[in-house]
Amino acid sequence: MKRHAFGTIAIAQMCQVTPPTIIRWLEEGHLPFFTTVGGHRKVWDDDLAAFLKKRNISIPAELKYLESKKVLIVDDEDQVRKVVKRAIQKSFPEIEIYEASDGYEAGHQMALLNPTLVILDIKLPGIDGYKVCKMIRSDPRLGNTKILTISGHNVEESQKRSLKSGADDFLGKPFDMNQLKEKLERLMQL
Repeated sequence: MKRHAFGTIAIAQMCQVTPPTIIRWLEEGHLPFFTTVGGHRKVWDDDLAAFLKKRNISIPAELKYLESKKVLIVDDEDQVRKVVKRAIQKSFPEIEIYEASDGYEAGHQMALLNPTLVILDIKLPGIDGYKVCKMIRSDPRLGNTKILTISGHNVEESQKRSLKSGADDFLGKPFDMNQLKEKLERLMQL
């Protein structure tokens, strides 16, 4: 999915305010923006949607595609990804599900999707899952993303380190599908 940028006039029309109001919001730091080579201020679609939600302004039709709930499953074991995906599809058919098998692919997907929830295996080839948690937490664009870490290695220690690294919750392997469903409901507020 490609990100879209909107100018001040388009944003003003969406919010039903004047362009000077949008410019004031930008200058006051309420709404993150970037400036084009031509000097025009632009706002990324996901930043605009987050701003609108935070201020209880209804999401306009132009941004409705951002409202869908997305889950990114990051695990190097195909079987685990399939089981988790099936469980999500069965209980929550409206959720969009994406998969990644390593840290590199996960980073790429995170940048494209801005998922609602990441289900993250701590033991990934080539990268430490705890570092992935910290990277997600350090990215302001992913501030609303929830993280559910999973691991079958030293479950108690993995849980402590996961939460310390920024995870919202932890699930030890092997896990019960009801446990997964409960955590999904709570983390995604379904």
